[in-house]
This record gives sequence, structure tokens and C-alpha cells, in this order.
Amino acid sequence: MYCREQGLRFYLQAKELGFPTELLLSHKYLLDNQQGILFDVDFWSRWLTDKIRGVCQGIPALTGLIIALSSTDGLLPITRPKWDINARDEPENTRQPSQSFVLYRRCFQALSQVVTAQNKHLVLRVFPASNDDLGTVLDAIEPLPPTVSVSIKLTPERFWPAFPNNPALLQVTMRDVWVDIDLAGEEVGWGVMPFLRIDELKGRLLWCQSANPRITGAICKTSWESVDNHWIPETLSECNLFACSQLLGHGAGKTQEQLLDLWLAERYGWCPDVTVARRFQQLLEQASEVLYQAIYVRDHVFHRHSQLPESYGQAVWSLYSQLARNHWLPGSAQDIHFTRDDPQISMENLTRIAQEKDEVAADALKLCAQALEFAENAAFPTALYRLWQNEWRGLALYCQLFTHAQKAFFTLHFAREVENSWSMREICHINVQALYQGASEMEMLCQQMNEASPGFYIMFDAGRVRSLADSLSSELSALRH
Repeated sequence: MYCREQGLRFYLQAKELGFPTELLLSHKYLLDNQQGILFDVDFWSRWLTDKIRGVCQGIPALTGLIIALSSTDGLLPITRPKWDINARDEPENTRQPSQSFVLYRRCFQALSQVVTAQNKHLVLRVFPASNDDLGTVLDAIEPLPPTVSVSIKLTPERFWPAFPNNPALLQVTMRDVWVDIDLAGEEVGWGVMPFLRIDELKGRLLWCQSANPRITGAICKTSWESVDNHWIPETLSECNLFACSQLLGHGAGKTQEQLLDLWLAERYGWCPDVTVARRFQQLLEQASEVLYQAIYVRDHVFHRHSQLPESYGQAVWSLYSQLARNHWLPGSAQDIHFTRDDPQISMENLTRIAQEKDEVAADALKLCAQALEFAENAAFPTALYRLWQNEWRGLALYCQLFTHAQKAFFTLHFAREVENSWSMREICHINVQALYQGASEMEMLCQQMNEASPGFYIMFDAGRVRSLADSLSSELSALRH
């Protein structure tokens, strides 16, 4: 009712095909499958129809539903990404694209029919298991009525700033397309630390509007389902959401400077002079650069969700398997590749990584000191001052921790894969000890924070840092014997 009174449309979103365990107990044949739960397409199509009908009838004010069936996150994925398929898997146990197409098509048809019958709007969120699965999903959507819209991510699969615009946004020309934008910052700090993206978003949205006239809307992700009570409003990254709303409306011609000034005025009632406003913007831009350089390694994400991995093996899995950029940009893995077959190139790669990390660690300390000093003299409104203090106090420490974690990991990885030398082990050891020290500093910072967001305490989880340090120490001990 509130949405209707405010002139807003109300959608529900489902990221996966979920169901209660009681359903399996009452249909036990669904469990009789070596590969997991049986995907009986007749059964699941009927179940989807009944479920969606119940939702629509139970919430009459609902405008529509945004549904992703192509996600691998649930218990019943239609396809598996290549990194998840073991070389030992029997071909008959690996679903082929033609088989996946049939399952997608049947489920999409069932969804389309029931949503249309309830006079609601269906948006199918294209959430592929991997890039190879994308065409199968889009092909299954193509025969559906043109009233069914699709939502496609702004960048291929993951929301990484260095990734190109998603070419899939150009492949749908017979129905409305909504561009899916992550403003929660899942891969750039979750809004717990400043990350200005206005210029990036402006460029990507202009590309969308000029490249495909069927791109008519956007879904802006402002929270992450695994972190309760945390969202982008009431963080510095809220400026990105504000800018997006302007760029998609009547403010498409505004510059980053104008949008940032407008946000400060509307959100905090603060209109600083030009010198202060531009310094405010400059510090946010530099923070974004420093945070990106810390979390990523040569443009490769070190671990998902802007967090440190919890073990050596998890870091290997992230960098070289599940999150490898090579899936999307073939050849890009060469700059983090280590092999005994080419020790010179391997050492050059390690040296560049170390230089990158040393530079960002120094830059982060210097920048945070400047930002905190700036806030003391800029006459911030009280709410903005408190927010600025909280986010900037965490940035330097977080960048330091990533630097030590990455230097420890890559020297250890070099010792395992190329040359097990004393110098490599010693560098690894020094950085592991720095991780233990950083974990203690994390705990102290969390105790000192006032009114920090729930996401802050998850990002600054000292137990996670110690777990990684323990794992690296164990691997290092094995190399010494």
C-alpha cells in the first residue's frame, strides 16, 4: 500500500529455486539421484506454477517478480560452471547445453504463463553458471512473449570494476532489458569504505543507452543477503546510488562533480565552497583507487566478497579456479602464473606483484592521514563527520592486511611452484607475522568504533585473518621439512 501511495512499483526477487525439505520427504524419488536432487522438469514446473500463483494472490499489490533460475547458488542448479566440473566426472552425469536448454525453456514457460495469468510483470534475471551457459539461457528466453523482460548484469558475471561492459546486454533486442548494477559494492568493499564510482557508472550507462535502445531500466543492488541490517544508504557509497538515480532520470548530462555536490546538498544540507568540495571529491577518488589496488592483484580479485580468504587453498581456488579472470578474458592469467618451466617470467610476475602491494600500502597510510586531517578543518555536518571518520579509519588497516596476505601467499606459492628458497620462506614468514599483528589491531578498532554498520564487523573479522595466517604458517612449515 505504501508503494502505491508513493507512486512506486513493488517487485519481489528470487535468486534461486528454493524449497522446504518437507517437499523432498513427500517426493522421495527426487532424492534418488547420484548427482543430487533429481530435476524432474514436469514436477518442478508444476511446483513453480503453484508457488508463484500463491505469491501473486497473497500479495495483490505486487507489480511483478524478478526471478533467476540460472544461478548455481541453490540446491537445484540447472547447469554447473566449468570450474565446478571435475575431470573425473562421467560425461553422462554432466548436463549438456541442449539438455539445459530444455529445462530452462520449460521452467521459463511455466513462469511466464502463471505470472501473465495473474496480471503481473515477469523479469527474468540472467544469472548464468558461467559464460558458456549464457547463450543457453538467452536462447530459452527468446520464444517467450515480449512482455517478459530480462535483467542482465552490467559486467560479465561478476561486478568487477576493471571488467568490460557485458556484451550480453546487446544480444536482447525484442524485449525490454534492465541492467543489473551492484551498488552494494560486494567486490569493492561493501560500502564499508569509500569507493566512488560515479564516472564509471556514467560511462557504462551511456554505453547501454547508445548501444541498445531496449535497455529501459536498471536494478540497483543496495544490500547483500548474507549481511543483515547493512545497506548502502547511510554510507559514503550512497553517493553512487544517488548518482545512478539522477543519470537514469533527468540528470544524465550532469558531471561527477555536479552529482556529488548535489548529493551533499540534498543528503546533508552541506554546500561547501569549491575548494573544499573538490578536495572532498579528490579524496574519494583516491580512496577508490587505493582500495581497488589493495583488494585486487594485477586486476585479479584475491578473494570473493572483498574479504581475505581463510586458507591457502581457498586463495588458490579463488585466483586460479572459481574467480579466475581467464574464464572471461583468455590469457589474462599470465601475470599471476608461476611455473618451474619459466623461472625468469615467474620471478618477474612476483616482483611486479610485490611492487604493487608495497606502493598501495604506503599510499593507503598517507591518504588516510590526509583524509582525517581534512575532516577536522572542513566544517562537516555532524552525521557526515562521523561517517567519514568510521570509513576512513578502517581503510588503511584493511589495505595493510590485504598487502601482507597477498605478499605472504604469493611468495609461498612461488616457493611451492618454482623455487623453495630461504628468502621466499622468510618473506612469507614476515608477512604472516604481520597478519597476526593486524588481527589484533582489527579487534582494537572494532572496540573503538561508534555506530559502525554491521558490514564493518564482518569485513573486520579478526578470526578470518588468523585462520589465513594459521593456514599459511602450516604450508610454510611443510616447505621447511
